[in-house]
Order: sequence, then structure tokens, then C-alpha cells
Amino acid sequence: MIIQKKFPGTQVPVSEVPLLQGIFSVTGGITLSQVCEITGLEAGAVHNWIKRGYVNPPIGRKYSKSQVARIILINMLRETLALEKIAKVLSHANGDLLDKSDDIMDDSDIYNCLCDILIPAEKNEVIDIRELFIRTDKYLNHYEEPCPGAKDRLELVLKIIICAWESAYFKKYADHLIGKIQA
Repeated sequence: MIIQKKFPGTQVPVSEVPLLQGIFSVTGGITLSQVCEITGLEAGAVHNWIKRGYVNPPIGRKYSKSQVARIILINMLRETLALEKIAKVLSHANGDLLDKSDDIMDDSDIYNCLCDILIPAEKNEVIDIRELFIRTDKYLNHYEEPCPGAKDRLELVLKIIICAWESAYFKKYADHLIGKIQA
């Protein structure tokens, strides 16, 4: 099966430049239409997530790196998890989803961490969940906890997201195999 490698949760092909760094190195924020172009989402979905309290509203019609990361995280998980479960997972890492002061890791850093774990695995076609968990543990080796228990909470959140991402991968692969069945 040939899969065009894209940054998780986006329509953007993988490149050497980390996605969020590439987007936000030039500008301090992006518009809703740009968010939709990157993610493949309809504007109504993003507005719904804002209305439901999953994403902070834009400031001056611009979405920050953290807001875009949150939108991408929700987008990459919604194929396998309900929105309420996604909110529960993200809240486990960052408390009140709309309050940045209780975050143990910014959403953009969580997303970059996931890209660092998932993209090399996809390139090497590593689907072994144990290997992905080992990569997660190595990634968190030097994580400095802002509060006691933060590392364990973050590890759990990353492992849940990785499991959901791999579930989506296997679903796509199963659909590909089903396509080989002659009617």
C-alpha cells in the first residue's frame, strides 16, 4: 500500500521542517481558511470546537501555534475517538482546555513530540506499538516536570494518542485490503 506521508492530522506532506515551526516562523498567527487548508476541516467544525470549549477563539481572527496544534490534535484523533474522549485525554495533560496556566506541556510541543515519534515510525513502517512506546519513553527521558506526576500524565496521554493514531492507520489499511476483494 502506498501512503502519501503527511504530518499527522493534516493535509500537509511531511518535510524536513517541522510543520508548526514552518508555519509560524514567518507569521504570528494564521487565519481560519489557512487552518482549514492545512487540516482539511470545514470552518464549521472549527467553530463548533470553539463553541464547545475545546479550542480557544482566535485573537484578531488569527489562530496561534498552540490553537492550531489543538485543532490538529483533535482532527487526528476524531477518526477513532469521540470528541468528548478527545477532550478528556487533552484535559488529562492540560487541565482546563481553555486555561493555559495549568498546562504541563503546550499543545504545540505535544504535537511536535508526536510527530517526532510517529513520522520516523511511518517512514520505517514500524507499526509495533511496543516500539512506539519505547520511543515515547526515550522522548520523555529529559522532560522536566512542572509539577509532581506531570511526566506520568503526559506519558499516558501520548500513549493514548499513539494508540488512536495506530488504530486509524490499521483501519485505513483494512479498507485498502477490502478494496482488493473482487465483487
